[in-house]
Amino acid sequence: MSEMKSAETQIVGSSKAMDEVFQLIRKIAKSDQNVLIYGETGTGKNLAAKKIHELSQRKTQPLLTINCANIPGDLFEAELYGYGKGAYTGAVKEKQGLLETAGCGAVFLDEIGELPLHIQAKLLQSIENKKLRRIGETRSRNIQARFIFATNKDLQDMVTKEKFRKDLFYRVNVVSLYMPPLKDRREDIPLLVEFFLKKKMTDMNGTSQISWGAMKKLVNYDFPGNIRELENIVTRAILFKNGKTIFAQDISFDRASNRWGHRSNITPKRIQEALEHCRWNKTLAAREIGKSRRQFYRLLEKYNMLR
Repeated sequence: MSEMKSAETQIVGSSKAMDEVFQLIRKIAKSDQNVLIYGETGTGKNLAAKKIHELSQRKTQPLLTINCANIPGDLFEAELYGYGKGAYTGAVKEKQGLLETAGCGAVFLDEIGELPLHIQAKLLQSIENKKLRRIGETRSRNIQARFIFATNKDLQDMVTKEKFRKDLFYRVNVVSLYMPPLKDRREDIPLLVEFFLKKKMTDMNGTSQISWGAMKKLVNYDFPGNIRELENIVTRAILFKNGKTIFAQDISFDRASNRWGHRSNITPKRIQEALEHCRWNKTLAAREIGKSRRQFYRLLEKYNMLR
């Protein structure tokens, strides 16, 4: 199994696409430039940010993660910059913002495309000047942290539609890293399945294995939710399987239809493959393609494969 591994962060993959990602992460980690990580939801952008920080010279300092989509716009400024005592009603004492808390570490702003325009303007000033001012104060403070950003949106399209500042886009996109969707690196799916199986079964103090049919079902799926969805699917399969082996019928998808579930896709060749892999045990072969024993026998009759 190929992976980028540390005490806390593992990025699994051996495909050409992931080899390129690993090479870029190593190069980016040596720099202190702003980084934009982009890609679909669930592709591992947060893991890439952690790995960049772990390989950087700032690794002994904190990495503060801020999800811009989870903080209301009216609270974001106070969270990021802090405030002075008496800055507004309820501010009975001063508060240090996250940019200060990070010190000489790094700040990871996830879902940067969710920031309101007025906050974008203030963030731009902080990035350019490396300074911040707490709400209610006139004193400026130096920012020492490195900035790492991530988004699942097309920021250039947002710039065109005037939903994201053009000047901020060029500040956050000094160096970029693209995390490919799982459907574009299907050869990594078996590695990821093994990784999640080992991880989940270790937590449950048990053992489990996956059948050929179940693995083929996963490899043929497009995973709109990417790696996050795959982990959920493996977790469900472990919980609902009978025995130690995960079969195709134990695999249920979050979205989209199950390709194995369409009768038109159950070809004689696929039935033959299932029977061979199950040593002609028809009960196991039926489970391999996600059919009941009765449905499986009907398919055998249909294709004159009874023996």
